[in-house]
Amino acid sequence: MKKILLIALLVALCGCKKSFLTLAPTSQASSANFYKNTSDIGNAVTACYANLQTTSMYADNFITMMEARADNVEDDNPGGNAGRDYNIDRFIAGSDNAAVNNAYNCIYNDIFNCNQVIANIDVVTDANLKNQYKGEALFLRALAYFNAVRFWGGVPVVLSPISTAASLTVGRSSTSAVYSSIESDLTTAASLLPATYSKTNAGRATSGAAIALLGKVYLTEQKWGQAATTLKTLLPTTTNPYGYTLLPNVADVFNVASKLNAEIIFAVHYDKTIVGQGHAQFYYFNKPIIDPNLLNAYSSTDTRRDLLNTQVVDANDSPIKKYYDTFDPTNKTLGYDVIVLRYADVMLMYAEALNEMAYSNDPTSDNFVYLNMVRTRAKAASFTPAQLPDQATFRTAILQERRLEFPFELQRWFDLIRTNTAIQAMANVGLVKLTIQQYQFIYPIPIAQIQLINNPTLFPQNPGYN
Repeated sequence: MKKILLIALLVALCGCKKSFLTLAPTSQASSANFYKNTSDIGNAVTACYANLQTTSMYADNFITMMEARADNVEDDNPGGNAGRDYNIDRFIAGSDNAAVNNAYNCIYNDIFNCNQVIANIDVVTDANLKNQYKGEALFLRALAYFNAVRFWGGVPVVLSPISTAASLTVGRSSTSAVYSSIESDLTTAASLLPATYSKTNAGRATSGAAIALLGKVYLTEQKWGQAATTLKTLLPTTTNPYGYTLLPNVADVFNVASKLNAEIIFAVHYDKTIVGQGHAQFYYFNKPIIDPNLLNAYSSTDTRRDLLNTQVVDANDSPIKKYYDTFDPTNKTLGYDVIVLRYADVMLMYAEALNEMAYSNDPTSDNFVYLNMVRTRAKAASFTPAQLPDQATFRTAILQERRLEFPFELQRWFDLIRTNTAIQAMANVGLVKLTIQQYQFIYPIPIAQIQLINNPTLFPQNPGYN
């Protein structure tokens, strides 16, 4: 019972208004007497995954901060949640915004959980399982820091369990230091994790997931050569062990009857048939106000356009087809997953990295091949070198293709930031045009964190925010 209570406490803290700095174990089942055997570590790893499912992360706040922030969808409800989400959408969220605060807390709670697994991993006696659990914790910690650094810039890097007193002396690290830690975690995770799992363990982080995320990290850092080299290992070769592929029909990628299919590399997994494992209808996926510029960008033959049409579930729910699901009659919840990494993303990232290294006008070169594979799967016409005659036009085409391929998949805001196109994109929204400034590329550090440390030198607020 103590083990269950500790896991519940760790996950519940995601929704509490506590600083990550106070997340030392406080239950009677402290870390000193909890992590005694393999089962304890396995339960702790489960808690790391469980955090991803919470409303503070991928079930709500991340959707607002990653997708609604960008130009694909509009929030026109200033009164909802006391303006919490609307203010993020309109770039007027301050350091007291509850969604930003909850996301920060939950990210660091997940980092705390991962650090506990890594620090106590030696109690696992089976060598393969020890590698797997450590690799999973490293992957999930890297994912947490990757989201954190993209949300807030340089954040505190804490790589082992520390006391509350010691945590009060931890300042913000440089952005480069955060990325260095992420790269290290993912490189090690890729060497420890298996390429595949049995059906009963489907959904766990694999070596392929670590490699794909590392490629995205390198792309974000504009380390084009390292991104290309890393991502290429996931593409078809005679020795590729991962088995990822584009499904012939893009709609099947999101079909709840074929979740965790061959295109999915990593997803936040839900199961509506199990109490506590499903979720409510996500607000921005239900009857969304979609930017007409996005809807009009699809060609008449592009099958991805239909995924943005809505489909009726009941009187209150008409989600876009990409996220259509029926409510479980017992739990009254939904079970569609939130995809974090999929194979089409790897292909487009690889094409982008190659183009940034050196443009090629050969239609058989990999930059054109992988871009066009994604397009032709969707019944869109292939690009020719005559249409994309140089590096700049190819760069623009890749960014637009990502918009067409990944709407409502929590990719768009970060794509705009890393390509330095956010200001232009927000000014061109077909619904509500917004004038934003570069400081708004990242969010304010929650005021609770600033006040807790109370040291502007050690822990400053991001410029432009109070």
